Amino acid sequence: MQPYSSFIGNPFFILYESENPSEKHSVVSSASATLQLSHKLDFMIRSGIQLSADQREQHRPVSDVVYANGYFKKQNVFDYEMNHDALLTYHDSYSNGLHVNASVGGNMMKQYYDMLSASVTGLITPGVYKLANGVSDPQVKTTINNKQLNSLYFAANFAYKDKIFVDVTGRNDWSSTLPKENCSFFYPSVSSSFLINEMVKLPKQISLLKLRASWAQVGNDTDPYKTSAYYNTSDFAGSVEVASTLYNKNFKPEISTNYETGFDLRMFKNRIGLDFSFYYNRTKNQILDAPMDPTTGYTRATINSGNVRNRGYEVELNATPVLTKDFNWKTSLTWSRNENKILSLAEGADENQLISSIGSASLIGRVGGTSGDLWGYKLVRNEKGDVVIGANGLPERGEEIEYVGCVYPGWKAGFYNEFTYKNVKFSFLIDGQMGGKIYSQSHHKMTEQGKLKHTLNGRLPGTEYYIGADDSRLTSNPDLTQLGGLYMVAPGVVKNSDGGYSPNEKLITVESYYKEYYRIANVETNTFDASFLKLREVRLEYNLPKKILSRSPFTNASIAFYGRNLLCITDFPLFDPEAAALNGSSITPGIETGSLPSTRTLGVNINLSF
Repeated sequence: MQPYSSFIGNPFFILYESENPSEKHSVVSSASATLQLSHKLDFMIRSGIQLSADQREQHRPVSDVVYANGYFKKQNVFDYEMNHDALLTYHDSYSNGLHVNASVGGNMMKQYYDMLSASVTGLITPGVYKLANGVSDPQVKTTINNKQLNSLYFAANFAYKDKIFVDVTGRNDWSSTLPKENCSFFYPSVSSSFLINEMVKLPKQISLLKLRASWAQVGNDTDPYKTSAYYNTSDFAGSVEVASTLYNKNFKPEISTNYETGFDLRMFKNRIGLDFSFYYNRTKNQILDAPMDPTTGYTRATINSGNVRNRGYEVELNATPVLTKDFNWKTSLTWSRNENKILSLAEGADENQLISSIGSASLIGRVGGTSGDLWGYKLVRNEKGDVVIGANGLPERGEEIEYVGCVYPGWKAGFYNEFTYKNVKFSFLIDGQMGGKIYSQSHHKMTEQGKLKHTLNGRLPGTEYYIGADDSRLTSNPDLTQLGGLYMVAPGVVKNSDGGYSPNEKLITVESYYKEYYRIANVETNTFDASFLKLREVRLEYNLPKKILSRSPFTNASIAFYGRNLLCITDFPLFDPEAAALNGSSITPGIETGSLPSTRTLGVNINLSF
């Protein structure tokens, strides 16, 4: 059997061969006890465990693109998380209208992960997926992670006459994943809200006016085994290898500081509402595994990045335009914008800090730029923006990577509507984003293979022509037809000996043009606008009348038909601009490297209440 593709294996064929070979068992158990020390004081202890045992298999059939002779992997994964909590709570109300609820407590958390993986490349008997059926001995790997986090925390909630509310929290963590001298970190918060309509007299049209403001810090640790030199198990029995990520014995915990303010306004008996928020967030010492030059012996290094600022706005407008006995219509419109900026880089870092690199595309941070700036090779152009054509008749390649665009969108928005007529409810949600860039490796590969519509130019039956420098279609040259193949003149200019430019006239094959123009390293020509508009969800629900339910054991019963990700309007030439790539365990936005399309879901939901 021949492969379906010369690049990515057909997922339907692989799934058919695999027959869903994974199996997972989970157990969640907890116990708690509360002791009332007095009418104002409570003490609670709690302990719980979440445990799972996962058996996974990966089947790749004979004639697979990547594994021509077949492949089989078996993984046994065992992991659990245990938590032990103790909490002392004080609550009281005073005659002046003050209500107090305060608590202090601690938590002990332990995580354990153990994976045993064995694989064979090449199957003796096709279709038999067993380790003993490999043409060679299995390659065995083990991964064991231990992590422990101890915490002390407090929280106090104050309410004055149900008009003014103040919350204060604080937490200190001790993490086993951080260097010993930096394993302790504290992060507090303060938030408040004021019901203005309860404090002063407002026009009767205003049902609610609430102002809010907050300041908060959030601390974060990282994964285990980044503080010292560790060895990994090797593919060869009885041997180990140096980890590919350079350790760091001095990095610090990540701290984010956030300021937020906003208001909630409701009018005409809550028929119209407006909610607005502004936030400002600064993150310092962000822990990340930055890519390194492989010639150093490491592909990544654990570092504390510089100072990154995020600020933005969120607006929600909701309304009930129609409200009658049998029919009502609810609608809401949301809009948000985030502005990201790098204020400083890590100490000792170069002017360009490589944040993530996947294939030919890289996210590079510069002071004044964003953490989502996409860099890569571009076409060589003259001062007028014309593509410069080389002596071989093909577009010239740039020698250095350049800035291509920002992967973050300018703004996002959503539009929700819900219509109810008696016992029938119909709703739909439309959302989307404007702006942002996405690099598509799939577009390069499918263009190179002639599988996208735009590559039909010059290949359709009866259209033997070549494309002129002005992109116009000209009839084929009889002298070229006898040579075989289809020819064209690449749009662009050639550089003259006097330094000027003239239109390109050199003939090349259509195949060579597409292969060069959309080559995998050319990030510019494989990067597209990530704007989209989606029909995110449609739902039709029917609630059985109380008259019918009175003769049944149910108090409520409903049936609903729904669909998600039903339609996407975008200029992105492939399936979905909402794509990202995995770089190790980190998700890298704005880069697509053969990911599967988003799932379209159709379903039925039945709810019964006794």
